[in-house]
Amino acid sequence: MAKKATAVDIGSHSAKVLTAQVTKHGVSVVRFAALPHAEGSLSLAEAGIVLKDATCGLAGRDMTLRYSQVPPTPDWQLRNLMDLEIQDLSQQSGGALSADYNLLPIEDESGSDTVLLALAKDEALERLQGEVQAAGGGVSAFVPNCTALYNAYLKCGPVDADAVVALVNIGHETIDLAIVRGTDLLFARNLTSGSKGLDDAIANSFNVSARKAEALKKDLLDLDPASRGNYQSGQAEKVTMAAMSAAGAIPAAIQSSLSFCKAQTKIGDLRLDKVLLCGGGARLRGLRGLLRGQLQCPVELFDPFANVDLSALSADDAEQLEQMRHEAVVALGLAVGRLDDTLYSLEILPDAVRRRQRFQRRTIFNILAGVVVVGVLLLQMRHDQQAVAAHRQASTRLQRRVNSVKRVHAEAERLIAQNEVDRALVDYLRTRALPLQGMLRVQRAIARNLAPELWVEKIAYGGTRGRPGRQAQPMVVVDVAAKELNGVEPGRVIVETFARFKSDPDMGDAVAATMKPAKSRDSAKRAVFEVNLAPAREANDEERGN
Repeated sequence: MAKKATAVDIGSHSAKVLTAQVTKHGVSVVRFAALPHAEGSLSLAEAGIVLKDATCGLAGRDMTLRYSQVPPTPDWQLRNLMDLEIQDLSQQSGGALSADYNLLPIEDESGSDTVLLALAKDEALERLQGEVQAAGGGVSAFVPNCTALYNAYLKCGPVDADAVVALVNIGHETIDLAIVRGTDLLFARNLTSGSKGLDDAIANSFNVSARKAEALKKDLLDLDPASRGNYQSGQAEKVTMAAMSAAGAIPAAIQSSLSFCKAQTKIGDLRLDKVLLCGGGARLRGLRGLLRGQLQCPVELFDPFANVDLSALSADDAEQLEQMRHEAVVALGLAVGRLDDTLYSLEILPDAVRRRQRFQRRTIFNILAGVVVVGVLLLQMRHDQQAVAAHRQASTRLQRRVNSVKRVHAEAERLIAQNEVDRALVDYLRTRALPLQGMLRVQRAIARNLAPELWVEKIAYGGTRGRPGRQAQPMVVVDVAAKELNGVEPGRVIVETFARFKSDPDMGDAVAATMKPAKSRDSAKRAVFEVNLAPAREANDEERGN
C-alpha cells in the first residue's frame, strides 16, 4: 500500500485539507476539501478526512524566518550553535519558541554555510494544533508555507535547470515567497501582507464595509496597465484607481525580496527569469500584467496539479479542487514534503511530538534491548530446568533399567556439550554488550555535563593491557578540548567538567575515571578522560584471586 500524507493549510478565508500519496506513476491526490470560515469559526471535521499525523502550514505572524552565516561545522556543533540562538531568541520574544533549521544549498565567497532558521511561538502552534485536534486529528509537524511552495515546485512543477524563478503565493493576509535557481532554494520569505491591503484601500475610498470592498475588488478591479482608459465601466475605473497604490505593494515585495536575496547570496547580477503565482490573490484581474510591467519578466500562474494524478478523487472533491486549484498549491507542497525524503525539510515539531520521537529513538531501543536480555535469560533458565529434569529421569531410568545406561549416558553428554556451547555464546554476547552499554553511559554523562566552553573531539573504545594472569580492562577514552569563553580559564573548565562527569549517576559503578592532559595543536586546552568499564566487584574478586 502506498504511503499517504495529509496536509492542512489554514488561511484567513478558508482551510484546505489535502491527502496525497506517491505511487510508481508519481504523485496522486486522493482527497481534497476546502472549508470556508463561517464568521471566524472553522470546523475541520466537516472535511470528512482523517487528520491523524497531519502536516500543518505556517505563515504570516505565526512564524519567523532568519538567516545565519556559519563556518562549515560538524552536525553536532551546528546543532549546539542553533540551540543557543534559539534560546536567545526565546528570551527576546518573551515566550517559548519551537524551531527547526536546515542548510541552504549555497555558500558565500568565504565558504560559509547559510542556515535557514524557522521559529514559531508555542502559543501559535497550540492554537493551530487545537483546531486540528477538535476534528479528531493531530499535527505531526508544522512547515513554513514558503518551503512547502518550494517542495511543490520541485516535485510537481515545471522546473527549469537554468532559470531563476520566484514562487509567490498571495493570500488574503499573507504572501509566501521562494526564489529558486534551477532546483536550489536561494531565498524564502513570508510577509504579513496580501490582497487585504486592496480591500482596505477600496473600503476607505468608498466608505464601505470590508465584505463589500472585497466584492467590489472581485467584480470590478482591473490592475492591468493595458486596461487604462478602457475599463468596463466608470465604477470599475474608480475601484481600480482606489486600489492601485496598494496593489503596488505586491511587485514591491517581490523586488525587495530579490534585493535581500542578492545581499544574502552575494550574487550581484541575479535577475528573475520568471514569476509563478498561486493563492487566492493570483486570480486578481490584471495582476499578471501589472507584475510583468513592474518586474520586466514573464509572469504565469503556478499549477502543479497539471502534473499530478487526480483520477482517485471523488466527483465532489475534484469539483472543489478545480475551484480552489491555485489556493491548494501550498497544501500539495506540505503533503509531498512528508512523502519524499529528498525534498527540502524544515519541520517545526510540537513539544509533545518531539518528546515522543525522542522516546522512540532512544528509550524504546533500551527497553527492547532489556526485553531481549530477559528473554535470553528465561530461555537459559528453562533450558537448565529441562537439563536437570532430564538428569533426574536418567537417574531413575538407570536404577530401573541397567540395559539403558549407555543410551542415557550419551544423552547426558550431548546435553552437557550443548550447555557448554550455549554458555560460551552467552559469555561472548556479554563481552560484546559491555563496550556498547558502557559507551552509551559515558556519552549520556558527557552530554549532561558538557560545559559551553568545552567540546568533545573523539570518543573511542579500547582496553588496557592486563598484568600476567589478569584480564585486560575495557576502557572508553574521551578526548576533550576547551577554549576561553567569557573570561573562564579553559583548564578550570576541563577540571570542573571532569568532576561533574565522574560523579554522574551513569558513572556510579565504574571502577575508575581518570583525566590526563593532552598536547594541544592550537590555542585550545586539551585533556583525555579514561573510564574503566569493568564492574568494581569483578575487579576486587580478581585482586583477591591473585
